[in-house]
Amino acid sequence: MLINGAQQDIEAMSGFSSKKRSISTAGAAIIIIVILIIAAGVAFYELQPKPQSVTLTLITFSDPANTWMQFAATQFEQQHPGVKINIVAPSFSQYLTSEISAEQTGSTQYDILGFTSTSALSLVNYLVNLSSYITINQTDIPFYQLSFGGLYRNSTTGATEMIGVPYDASTFALFYRTDIFDNATLNSEFQSEYHISLDPHTWTSWQDAIYADNFLVNQTHVVKYGIIVDVAQSHDLIDTFPAIFGWYYAKNSSLNGGTVGGITNYNIMFTGKLGPNGLPMPSFNNSAGVQALEVLYQLVKYDPQPFSEVNYGTIGTEFASGDAAGAIMFTPENPTLINSSVYGKYSISLLPGGYAETGTDFLGVSKYSLHKQLAAEFVQFLASPKINAELYYMTGEFPISAQAVSMISSNSTVPQWERTFVVNVYQTATEAWANPPNIPPTYPKLIPHFNQPVYQFLLGDGSPQSAMQALQQAASAWVQDIS
Repeated sequence: MLINGAQQDIEAMSGFSSKKRSISTAGAAIIIIVILIIAAGVAFYELQPKPQSVTLTLITFSDPANTWMQFAATQFEQQHPGVKINIVAPSFSQYLTSEISAEQTGSTQYDILGFTSTSALSLVNYLVNLSSYITINQTDIPFYQLSFGGLYRNSTTGATEMIGVPYDASTFALFYRTDIFDNATLNSEFQSEYHISLDPHTWTSWQDAIYADNFLVNQTHVVKYGIIVDVAQSHDLIDTFPAIFGWYYAKNSSLNGGTVGGITNYNIMFTGKLGPNGLPMPSFNNSAGVQALEVLYQLVKYDPQPFSEVNYGTIGTEFASGDAAGAIMFTPENPTLINSSVYGKYSISLLPGGYAETGTDFLGVSKYSLHKQLAAEFVQFLASPKINAELYYMTGEFPISAQAVSMISSNSTVPQWERTFVVNVYQTATEAWANPPNIPPTYPKLIPHFNQPVYQFLLGDGSPQSAMQALQQAASAWVQDIS
């Protein structure tokens, strides 16, 4: 029995040993398989394309919007691992030269180029047609904001290309003091004498604005200055004149040729139809232009004197001081008014007759960029409603997107007067067709050839004869400039 029991124990132990060996062998096999799987996974991972490491460089001018643009860049980077956006912002006087100098050499230094409405075609030879890369919701962006600077009409082929996308609603419109123009007592007095309302939203002609200036400055002495305007010879006059001339252009079919705003890129300071040579003619060297220039001469009288001191750099500050009844200026001046004596006591309206001018800022993609598709997607991203709404929250400048405006107007944490103001700004953007030209000769030739003689007229006697002489001189130069 003992022998048999021992034998059984030996056999049992032998079986146990065999099982251990089997388990050990199986475990080793499993470990080997796991190692092989891990190795295969590592190899597979190594063979997969990694998130692209890309730096996009955007150049634009120094502006409060740069803060928002950097915020948007961070959001975009989070959605696109491996992408870094570098924003370069030289001064307004230097940025265009920097861009053109780089592009002329075929440099890949800049992927995205910033520009203004009037400088757009100075860069057209270096910009891609964005329609080949992205789709912009054009029902969300006012057409006139897109067209003046974002669209390029090729005069040879007749085709229109999208060379830039606007990111802000920048218009040239009438800022006014609500504590003055909405004052019931002043309104009653003004109505009794001039038989029109003091409310700028109701004005149908520029004479109404002149009446208001005289009433508020000379008769009631409510303010030192009227609705201040900017006629600086260096550049600004080319914006202020068409803002007034638009009233006369719209009412004269021989000038506008049945168009609203003239031919794309030529705009209202050229006729709305082509001449025998395939080009439009200047539209302002006639009685309509003279009348507009005489209005400007009258308005300048109510500026701080000498009026040469009013320019893009000072007009917002002048209005913010509380000494002026209003100002015809670009909406990006709004941040200047925050924390000023007029904050909460101003609004904006269309120009007399119900229109405005645009001065929108754009971004386009360089044809030398190595990452055109990605660059175009960031440009598109800036116009997306949620991101675009942040432009106002962060800087006080105004979104280009209708949906962004709707988001702001329904935001109960924003004061009601601000929400109304944002909506009114957007309304001016939808009617901003009274624009100067932005064809390639605009900066180097058209602006100085118009501004110089017209500025000299404003320094003179203001007679219709002097006005016509100045406008004829400018028009004659323009014909040569575009031929």
